[in-house]
This record gives sequence, C-alpha cells and structure tokens, in this order.
Amino acid sequence: MIRVRGLSKSFNGQTVLAGLDFDVPDGEILAVMGSSGTGKSVLLLNLIGLMPPDSGAIEVNGVAVTRLAEPELLKFRRHVGYLFQDSALYDFMTVEENIAFPLREHTASGLAVIRARVDELLRMVDMAGAGGKYPSELSGGMRKRAALARALALGSKVLLCDEPTSGLDPVRSRDISLLIRDLSKKLGCTTLITTHDVRNAFRTADRALVLHQGRAVACGTEQELRAVADPFVREFLE
Repeated sequence: MIRVRGLSKSFNGQTVLAGLDFDVPDGEILAVMGSSGTGKSVLLLNLIGLMPPDSGAIEVNGVAVTRLAEPELLKFRRHVGYLFQDSALYDFMTVEENIAFPLREHTASGLAVIRARVDELLRMVDMAGAGGKYPSELSGGMRKRAALARALALGSKVLLCDEPTSGLDPVRSRDISLLIRDLSKKLGCTTLITTHDVRNAFRTADRALVLHQGRAVACGTEQELRAVADPFVREFLE
C-alpha cells in the first residue's frame, strides 16, 4: 500500500505540491493525471526518496519513507520498480545487460540464474529474442518494454511509472498501457502511473487522481470522474 498525507513541496517560493493526500491499496493501479508542471514527476521523486518533501508523510508497504536516512533509502529503493519517462536504458549495454544490471548489483544470484530471469522477463514484455540488441536499435515502444522488464527484475511489488506513454504513437501508447496493466495484475503490484494521457490512463488504471495547482481535485473511476462538476476536471478530461 502507498499512503500519502499532507505532502507539500515548493521551489523558490513556487508551490508544486500543496498538502496532497491519497492512498493506493495493495494491488491497485492508480493514475495521477494533470497538466504539465503540475508536480507529477516531483511526486514520484518524493515517493522514492530521491527528493525530500517540505512537509508531509509517505508510507510504502509499511515503510515510513520520509523518516529514512540515506543508507536505509538505498535498501528501500531495491523494493520499488521505477519506469523512467525516457526509459533511461544504458546505451552501452545490450537489452539483456540492462535487465540483468539490478540483478547483478543487488543479488548474489549466479550467472545461470540471472540469465534465466532475464529470459523470463523478456518473454513477459514480448521481447524474446531481442536481448542482444542495443537501445539505439530499438523503437520507442521497445525501449519502454525493455525498461519495464528492468523495473520488474527484482520482483518489486510496488511499481512507479513516469509518463509511460510519452513520445509514443497512439498504437504503441495503447500497447504499453495494456502491458503495464496486465503485468501489474499478474504480479500483484501496487502501481502508480503519472500521465497526462487521459485515454490510456483509463485503459490502465483502476482509479485516477487529478492534480491541479498541487492539490488533488478529484479521484475515482472513469465513470465517477466524468460525473465531477469541477470545471478543471471536466476540461482536462475532454
């Protein structure tokens, strides 16, 4: 479970998050939607402990993230999968090497075990046979798939995805959205996705939370959100 209470963050007097409250129950997929500059990426960095909030509390699977010292944060991050907006694959590594990297760094598994896990992950993201390619040889959608496989390599039960459809055409956006949903449900992940892609947010998520001026102005299913009277929510969804 992810629990956020009173989360606030400002930069040079500009408020980005203003007392944000929300929960993501175990196994749920929540999409956090809002316009560019609304604080969606800042929220993810707060959740993973890469950026401390000005105030508020974050709890992930019983761990009080905002109370952890740096050595404890390093251990905590091993239990959270993170899909970066730009995929963030290492250009000098093949797909297989990228996916194997967290396994080599954070486990004592032998080469044969790592290879078997990498092969399993490649099949899960429909990339069997593509492990020997370099990121520069992949389409945008394939890079997202490879990055998703790496995010899931350590068996994390919490998955954070930053704008997973950014830069993709409508077909690839749909495909990666459905893949994230399918794998999250299959693996029992508690998943939080930031996006301004309304159509794919509703394809992927069980519920969506809409941010405006650093605050949560609405949260619910697609049907519930489309019934909200708030003018920003109505305009954003349209």
